[in-house]
Amino acid sequence: MADASRKAQFLLMLCVLVAIVTVSGCTTQPQGAGGGGPGIVIEKFETSPTTIESGEPVNLRLEVRNMGEYNGPAGIGVPAVAEIMSIDPTEWGVMPSTIIDMGTMLMPDIESNTQGGLGTANWELMAPLLQRGQRKSYEIRARVYYPYETKAIKPVWFVTAEELRRVVQMGDALTSDAGTQTSGPLTVTVNAGQFVRANEYKDSKFQLQIRIDNSGAGQIRGRNYPVAMTVIWPPWVAPVGGYCPSQTQWITPVFNDVPAILTSLPGTYVYLWNGRTTDITCEFQIVQPPSSRTQGNFEVALGYIYSVDATTSIEVKGTEEF
Repeated sequence: MADASRKAQFLLMLCVLVAIVTVSGCTTQPQGAGGGGPGIVIEKFETSPTTIESGEPVNLRLEVRNMGEYNGPAGIGVPAVAEIMSIDPTEWGVMPSTIIDMGTMLMPDIESNTQGGLGTANWELMAPLLQRGQRKSYEIRARVYYPYETKAIKPVWFVTAEELRRVVQMGDALTSDAGTQTSGPLTVTVNAGQFVRANEYKDSKFQLQIRIDNSGAGQIRGRNYPVAMTVIWPPWVAPVGGYCPSQTQWITPVFNDVPAILTSLPGTYVYLWNGRTTDITCEFQIVQPPSSRTQGNFEVALGYIYSVDATTSIEVKGTEEF
């Protein structure tokens, strides 16, 4: 017992220390909490009370927070819409509606130690009528839909053949920075090698490899899991064929699994296989070779509509005489 007590004290102290240096802190998992990775995260989904008699009212409360690095398309916060499902809304008399606009949520501000914006949704339900002596447990699911964006920057060195020989002769190495990426439920990995040899002639070619992964605990919405993708490259290179990626679809995808209150995202799209991952390769050519060692940035931006779920349960005791 003493060892268990000391272990519990140690974990509590560790939790306090982590809370000092992080924004989210160390918290216990609340009832009905869901995941989603960085982005909009469900912190609480619960009923009050948890056991009721048939015909009695019950309240549902959903709390979500923006834990990623995106402030929405207009910079005023990420809009989110909540929906409850897995129960018959007519049987339960859901008020005010199964779908609720949760408003917008700003991302955390690390410099000021400010948490991300909080969004809430509240429903009032009426338990269905059950025969006296009957007891039934119901699982209620909440789904939160929201648009999000992930950006990545990959710096690459461009060197002339003469300079590359000089670097090798001196025993040096050309290494580019690892790059940066904003946090969100999708991650993007960009690779173009450590450097590109920029020959004096203008037909030097190289490849840019892009991998997109659904690293969150939710799902990309839309038919075939569409992601709006934009690539920006240095001015002295151009994609072979004129497009990057060449797999881009120019037709706006179908978002029939998203509440109408959320508008479709503009842009050109790629699709993730089974909603989990896709690999894209773009071929570039140098159209204006730099005269000396020059670092250029490749920027990739992903726009998508995402959803995360959470569940809670309630037990209904029958009181009716049929």
